[in-house]
Formats: sequence, C-alpha cells, structure tokens
Amino acid sequence: MKEDLIDTFKISRLVAADIAGCLDDTGRRELDAWLRESDENQAVYREIRGDFEKGKRQWPYSERQVEQQLAMFHRYRRKKSSRGIGVWWRYAAVLVLLLGIAGVIRWQAGSREREKELVSIQMAQGNAVLVLSTGERIALDDTLRSVRGEASVDIRVADQKVSYRKENESALEQVYNTLVVPRAGEFKVELADGTNVWLNAQSELRYPVQFCGKQRVVYLKGEGYFEVASDREKPFIVKTFSDVDIKVLGTKFNVSSYENDAYVTTTLAEGSVEVVMSGESVRISPDEQLVFNKNDNSFRLREVDASIYSAWKDGLFIFEDQRLEQIMERLKRWYEMDVFYSGEEVKNYQFSGDLKKYDSFEKIVKMLEEVAGVKIDIKGKCVTIGAK
Repeated sequence: MKEDLIDTFKISRLVAADIAGCLDDTGRRELDAWLRESDENQAVYREIRGDFEKGKRQWPYSERQVEQQLAMFHRYRRKKSSRGIGVWWRYAAVLVLLLGIAGVIRWQAGSREREKELVSIQMAQGNAVLVLSTGERIALDDTLRSVRGEASVDIRVADQKVSYRKENESALEQVYNTLVVPRAGEFKVELADGTNVWLNAQSELRYPVQFCGKQRVVYLKGEGYFEVASDREKPFIVKTFSDVDIKVLGTKFNVSSYENDAYVTTTLAEGSVEVVMSGESVRISPDEQLVFNKNDNSFRLREVDASIYSAWKDGLFIFEDQRLEQIMERLKRWYEMDVFYSGEEVKNYQFSGDLKKYDSFEKIVKMLEEVAGVKIDIKGKCVTIGAK
C-alpha cells in the first residue's frame, strides 16, 4: 500500500503540473506512459481534469477549504474501503490539486506581476543624429539615402552607417560634422580616409568631412571602437573630453571616455598606440589596456583580452570581474531606469558573465540575481538592488 500511495501522489503531481501548464519534458513522458497503461488511468485523468474545470473559478482555494479536504483525506485513509486504491486516487489527486495547483497558480500570478514590473523597464528609443557644419540636424535610420549640405564630399546613410567619399581633392578648409548616438543606440561612421568607427550608446564623435593638413584629428565623447586606415604621413589622433589623447598610424582599438565615468580606458586589439595624458606618454601593445583615473590623474597598464572590451559592437555585454555599480551604469545607457542600492557594499559585488544586448530586461535580472548573488526589486522605472 505504501508503494501504491507514493505512485499515486507522483502521478497526481504530474497531472497537477499538466493542468497548471508547467509540466517539463521528463514529466510529460512519464505521464503519457502512465496514460497508455490502461483505460482506467485515462478515466482517472479525465475525472481529475473535470474536477479542476468545475472549480477553477474558485482557485486558489481558501485555507479553510484546504483544511476540510485534508480532514476528508485522512478519514478515507483510516478506512479499509472495498474500492481500495480507487479511493486513494480520488483524494490523493484532489489533495495535490488543492496544495499543488493552488501553489502553482499563486506562483504564476506572482510571476505575471513580476513580468508586469519588468515590462516598465524597456530599452530606450531614439535615432542617431548627424549634425552638419551648418548646425542642421538630420535624424538617421536604416533608409538608404544621400545627405546633401557639405561641399567636397558625398555622404551616404545605410545599414546603421554613415559614409563619406571625397568629391573634391582641393579642399583647403576642414569642415566638421558630429555624429550623436542616443541611449540604446549604435552607429558606424566611415570617414573620408577609410577609417571606420563604431559608436556605442550615448556617444558623440566630431570629425572633419575631409582631412586636411598633417594630422587626422577627431573628438570623442563616450565610447568608440576604431579601425584606423594606415597613413604614415598623417598620424590619426583621438582627442577625448577628458584631456586624454590617443595617437596612432593604423590600428584597431577601443576607447571609453564617458563624462560621468571616473576612468578613461584605452584597449588595444592590433598595432600600437600612444596614450598621452597629464604630460605623460605611454605606448601600449595588443591585449593591453591603459586605465586613466580622472580624479587623481593616475594610470595603470594591464594585460587583458581586448575582444571583451569591443564585444559591445557585436551585440554582447561581456563582464569580467566587474563591480555591480559599473555594470549597472553600462545597462543604464540602454534601458530607461534609475538604479538604487540598499548599501554601499552591494555596489562592490563582482560579476562575470555574458549578456546579449537586445535580450529582455527580465533575462538580465535573472542572470544578475543568480550569478552576482543579489536581490533586485523593480517599481516602475526604479531598480533597487540589495543583498540576498
């Protein structure tokens, strides 16, 4: 009888999970195998489902109803009914439905409430903007088109990229455009010399529509990945708004220089660059990163995997032992939210992992809670992070 009772409860749980819509693949195979064993099993299954369908408007059951059903279950357990296990089926199944499905429904209701909360955290919207030398602002999208307004160059926009082509080699004056990328945006620009620059969210690049003189100088605010066309006669210089300059001839590197960040980070993928800051000059090699502290003008050089720091242009957030506060600052450039912490110590929690940039915020929350060991509460657009 004990083994029969265990099997009864096991099958009842499978039926309950099936009715609740949360039966996994393994459970589905077990339930299907049991149903194929006999017509009686199929009849019991239909009876249990019928009980649920009749009473589903009242779920979840009250505490009193659960107590009443438990008492009835124990009374039948003490009886030696001639119907034997059939009675056990009836009341074991109902008991599981009462305690199991009621709990599942409450869990599902809680999940729906959480999903509703997470729905309010959405990716920011907006187009990149091209600011011409005249001050005209042009919203950019994926539409293939030409942009008129600058002499000596042909400007084309397509596939999240703006490209410049020389039309007049005799230009004597440098005329500047600015590409502005909003929150949750990305855009690429191909400069007139063939250099390609990927701009991350909340970034700006000011550059000449055609390079004149002995240097190629651009101005970066935010984050950009550069693939610089080689020209030994004209060094390429990236000036940040934090008094850090990066000088190159032809190379691939990433620069992060957000106004609100305490650091300017230069990470080299290929070639060689020279970083100039506070009167000092440091040359870095591939898979090296120079981190400049804007608060005290100090810097440190370290070895890294450079691909981690340019993964953003390929649709990934990759974090390697980063502080939770730094991670959330990056996510705030993509999602419409304000972040609060239950204590200063939570900001320093470390996290390593990969997140897809275009995943729902729900997936990102689950990953952070599981791996970083934090509890995240969401009210509207306010995200509060605390220790578990």
